[in-house]
Amino acid sequence: MFKLRKQLLIGVTALSIAAVGLTAYAQTDGAKKGPPTPEQQAKFADHMAKMQAKWHDDLKITAAQEPAWQTFIGKIKPVKPAVPPQRPSKEDWAKLTAPERLDHQMEFLKRAETRLAEHTAAVKEFYAVLTPVQQKVFDEHFKRLEQHRFGHRGFHRGGPDGGPDGRP
Repeated sequence: MFKLRKQLLIGVTALSIAAVGLTAYAQTDGAKKGPPTPEQQAKFADHMAKMQAKWHDDLKITAAQEPAWQTFIGKIKPVKPAVPPQRPSKEDWAKLTAPERLDHQMEFLKRAETRLAEHTAAVKEFYAVLTPVQQKVFDEHFKRLEQHRFGHRGFHRGGPDGGPDGRP
């Protein structure tokens, strides 16, 4: 049970990081920084829609499960805050004292923890309506997200999924 809970937490974290990373990637165009262009937003939305459609098909969501699926998708969707947190410029960051930098980092972590708690609750709620077979499919999707996020380095170094150096 603990291993499953740990895998779910890792999966939710990977999804959150992937969503934040894709948003950040969409906002960066080479050396130019700024809000994502409409084309970047459309490309991201298209990618997310395709990924969600694949999950839906792979899970074989039934008509009875469809409301839970829609609720789940709505809850894990990246939400833009009304007032996005301002990141200090490099110049401003360099002027901050160590305690001020740590305060900024703490605020970032608090927001990330809140979002992770929301994602965890959404996954648990949705996971409960899945059949055991669907749960295994869901777990495999999370495992692939984890592998994509952490690359070939592996995540469970020396564990059952990898050798002593973390490689399968």
